[in-house]
Amino acid sequence: MEARSTIDSSSVSGSSTVSDPSAVSSPSAVSASLHGTTTVSNGHHLGTRSVDHQGSRTLKRSAYPRSVGQALLMAARVRVALWDRALRNVEEVQTKQLRRIVDHARNTTFGRRHGFADIRSWEQFAARVPVGDYDSHSPAFEAMRTGETGILVPEKIKYFGNSSGSSTKGKPKFLPIAERQVAFQRGSAADSMYRYLVWRGEDDFTSGYTLGLFPPTTMRKEGPVFITTNPSLQSVKMPAFTKVCQIPEPEIREIADYDYKLERIADRYLDHDVRAVAGTTCWFSILFDKLLAAAARRGRKADSVRDLWPNLRVLVGGGVSADPYMPVIRERMGRDDVVLVDTYNATEGGIFACSDHSGERGMLMIPDRGVFYEFVPVEDASDLTNIGPWARRVPLWGVEKDKLYAIHVTTVSGLYSYRLGDLVRFTSTDPYRIEFAGRVSGCLSTTQELTTHVEIQRAVEHALTAIPATTVDYGCAADVGVNGTARSRYVLFAEFEPGHAPADLAAFARAFDEGLCQQNRVYREHRKDDVGIFAPELVALPPGSVKRFMKDIGNTSVQSKFPRILDDERKQLLRTYVQS
Repeated sequence: MEARSTIDSSSVSGSSTVSDPSAVSSPSAVSASLHGTTTVSNGHHLGTRSVDHQGSRTLKRSAYPRSVGQALLMAARVRVALWDRALRNVEEVQTKQLRRIVDHARNTTFGRRHGFADIRSWEQFAARVPVGDYDSHSPAFEAMRTGETGILVPEKIKYFGNSSGSSTKGKPKFLPIAERQVAFQRGSAADSMYRYLVWRGEDDFTSGYTLGLFPPTTMRKEGPVFITTNPSLQSVKMPAFTKVCQIPEPEIREIADYDYKLERIADRYLDHDVRAVAGTTCWFSILFDKLLAAAARRGRKADSVRDLWPNLRVLVGGGVSADPYMPVIRERMGRDDVVLVDTYNATEGGIFACSDHSGERGMLMIPDRGVFYEFVPVEDASDLTNIGPWARRVPLWGVEKDKLYAIHVTTVSGLYSYRLGDLVRFTSTDPYRIEFAGRVSGCLSTTQELTTHVEIQRAVEHALTAIPATTVDYGCAADVGVNGTARSRYVLFAEFEPGHAPADLAAFARAFDEGLCQQNRVYREHRKDDVGIFAPELVALPPGSVKRFMKDIGNTSVQSKFPRILDDERKQLLRTYVQS
């Protein structure tokens, strides 16, 4: 059953738009802009919106009354207070997480081998448990997939998540996901929205819908276990009370063809009161294009998404940085006050950090949801892809601001000092804010400069500021042995929005070079006088290249992202688009 609310253009009395949500000092100020201007027939407020050119129309709302949203906001305030307290006592909280994990596994094969029964501190744990990766854990994982118990954790593991990565031996990764991890992941997923609700003072969120752009549910029986993906498992394990305000419905959610799925979503939910959209950031603008096209087919005049979903103000992303996409997203939505809740997550433990809406760089760590964190300083690792078992690592409370680390986790599912393969840095240690800096196997490095994903992204942002333009997406590769020399150059492939390409491509390339020099000291030193690296090349891709590329490499699912760092094979593929 769905409640309904009617939006009438005659009730619109003005608007209060926040051009930079991160600059608003209090949640109440944002709440005023969210609730204060558009009246609906049942007396509730649905937020600022432009005049509906159709005069009056009906939005389908969830069956939940406003009181449910008010209760959710109260719960959110309690949780955020506990979270903030945990961040003020990180050493105590993280040590408790570790002790609980170790105590639970003390009688397992791994626990007995490493003396878990006697471990009381992180120092003892670090002295007894070596750094590991998928290959070192895989014999135990394989045994657990046959139904064996008592190996890494005492209980039987029913679910194994098929990670998008692969092991160093080229094998697919099947990672254990314990029921306890599922519960912790539900908590950390709620955390990401709780902080948003408290920051904005949103007390009517559940009266509308959250639209999830997720892949079809996969749950393949393999002997005594199920092979799945983490998003699929979270969907299956979603609490029943949240399903009332979640869309799409199963018959649409399970569509495998993602392009067709987005078309169906746009057609089906055009008149739903969508309050949030969750998924991989790069798909949001594609959905919005299809929504506007669906409205046009019905003869409905809509200049932007806000004319159709006037209460959509929050997007929940993750997996890639939102910054390159936000100009396009804001343009499609027709508003500047849209907020993106960014998350740092992995199959190995769930959500580790999320946006805190402070306006500061980085995402706020979540230290009390069943994961213990350790970090190997990159400067101590001569080979990032082969970090030694007894490499020096530091706990969360021992990290330093702006240093580059390889992150390792210990989890309730039986991962112990497990290397994720991610590079991270902390933008703050009071509180602890983290940012993803790239993959240990995914740096551009022609002269040992180890340029990361984030450094490339920031160099592009620098260029976009210096030479105004809007990108659809972009990636970077390297040419080695340029002009018959031993020197190299970076090659930036970028598709620009039609009508929003740089006025001067050469100037854009120079600005990108300047940005790289600012971000990476070794790159800067090797660029000086072209001593080791030539000036970068900019390849402007034809319209539609990003979509064509993703299809050509077989990455068309919701979890697929345009790669920031391109290998030689993909570099050559993109060059063919320009030549054809």
